[in-house]
This record gives sequence, structure tokens and C-alpha cells, in this order.
Amino acid sequence: MDGLLSFAGTSHKLFILSAQAKGPTIEMPIDFRPISFTTVIVLLIVLASLILIVNFFRGIPPPVKAVSIVVSILAILTLFWRTMVSPIPSYTLHWVTLDWSCSGVINLCLITLIYVPFLFTIRGPLWVKVFWLFIAIGFSIVWNLLRMSLVTATLYYFGSIVFLLSHYILGAFIDFVYIVVFYSLALAHLSKYEMSEAMKFDA
Repeated sequence: MDGLLSFAGTSHKLFILSAQAKGPTIEMPIDFRPISFTTVIVLLIVLASLILIVNFFRGIPPPVKAVSIVVSILAILTLFWRTMVSPIPSYTLHWVTLDWSCSGVINLCLITLIYVPFLFTIRGPLWVKVFWLFIAIGFSIVWNLLRMSLVTATLYYFGSIVFLLSHYILGAFIDFVYIVVFYSLALAHLSKYEMSEAMKFDA
């Protein structure tokens, strides 16, 4: 993570333990300026146009439509909240605490809760199930390190609004995609094994 933040040009000192912090702390200067009203209007127009385009074009797959609409609505609500309801004034931040929710522990628990009851109960060799479980966990660890570095650099360069969108919307969507992909690959591997066993039995 230190190397990734250094590559991104983010001034920082990693993992400074603070008695008042609830986890590892990054010392990182952030000079935040709120988004201008003109920029907010332009973003709202773009997002609203995206929702209309996605709804009217029939060639767009339904999953892409659903994700685009949900992300656009969440972005509009976030912009509205941060500019109208609870605007964030200019500030200079020096300490960023990485608590347990940013560590990827939730993803590891989610992978285990999905794979153990829904994959290990399917007929097939145990080594295939264990193999894909560890592949998913290993990818999750690597991805969360990369994700933490990217969102920290995003916070440094673009402020808290873009950080919230990238970490809690885009990051969560990528989590969903890779968990489903690895689970699907595991099922495909098990189905091939079952087909080969059935062919041997018929022969």
C-alpha cells in the first residue's frame, strides 16, 4: 500500500498508531474545497441524462440498466445531500483513520458465508471447492489492499465526495462482481466434474 500511494504521488506517512484512533492511521495533508454550484448543476444534468438514455434505449442489457440507474440515483442523492442539506465547508485534514470496515474483513466473512453453505453442499470433489474458496479469498485480500490505496489517493486528490462514491458504490459493485464470478467459475468446474462422472457411468 505504501508503494501504491507513493506511485500516486500522495504525501503520507502510513500506520501511525494513535491512542485516540480506532485503527491504523495515515498522516496525510488534505486541502478540501467544496464543489462549486455550477459543477453540481452540470453533474446533475449529466446523471439525469444518463438515467433517461438508459431507460429509452432497448439494446442495453437489463443488469447494466439497473446498475447505471442505481449508481446515478445514489450519486444524485449524495451531491444533493452534500451541497444542499449538509454542505461540507473547506477544511484541512491531517489524520485519516482506517478502521476495520476498510480492511476487507466484511468481504472475507461474506465470501465464507456464501461459499460454505452454497458451494460445499454441492456434490463434487472437496479439493475443487477448497481451491475456489482460497482463490476468492486471495483475490479479495489483494483487491482490498489495492482498493484501500486507490480510495486513499482519491480522498487526497478529489476530496470526500468522490471518496465516498468510489469506496462505497464503485468498490462495493466490484466486490459483488468478483464474488459472483468466482462462485460461477466454481460451479462450472463442479458441473464439468459431474458430467465427466456421468459419462463414465453411462459408458
